Amino acid sequence: MKLVLASKNSGKIKEFDFLFEKTDIELIPLSKYTSEDINETGSSYEENAFIKAEFASRLTGLPAFGDDSGLEVLALNGAPGIFSARFAGNKANDDLNNEKLLRKMHSQKEKAAKFISVLSFFNFKTKETVYTYGELFGKIIDIPRGTQGFGYDPIFQIKNSEQTLAELSKTERMKISHRTISTEKMIKILSELQS
Repeated sequence: MKLVLASKNSGKIKEFDFLFEKTDIELIPLSKYTSEDINETGSSYEENAFIKAEFASRLTGLPAFGDDSGLEVLALNGAPGIFSARFAGNKANDDLNNEKLLRKMHSQKEKAAKFISVLSFFNFKTKETVYTYGELFGKIIDIPRGTQGFGYDPIFQIKNSEQTLAELSKTERMKISHRTISTEKMIKILSELQS
């Protein structure tokens, strides 16, 4: 099966390539077909993931999947949530987003947080749609640690661990990540669809 990945995020693309490498699914990045940006206009992870998958599948005629993920912080009522990538503004980068989050968390005693990953599969020809979910629990720390990963990883300490996501090796990270959980569920479903 050829499957289009509707993402331009280099960190996510590397993770998905790693997760799909032992499958018989050929993952094709959307950048092979277009450089157009997909506007995430949804009000939920599911809507944003579907917008990406539908755009990619309509454009290419191939089955596609989109991912929407975010960090939800309990003390901030679930923020930044679906706005995680642009928390510090539309031109934000990882450093600016992390700085803003740390400023907001400075006076908070409650540090609990979780990463969420939602995948949406869409096949334009059959109109088949599938969603899968993954979560990773932890807390926000005051000082970034680690150089692996991307996004909020250096300030996210994994539950029942002394390490941040950014301190884990790629292999360790891919055993537990929210994206791994949602992707493994998706691979299982896609394998069943093929058989």
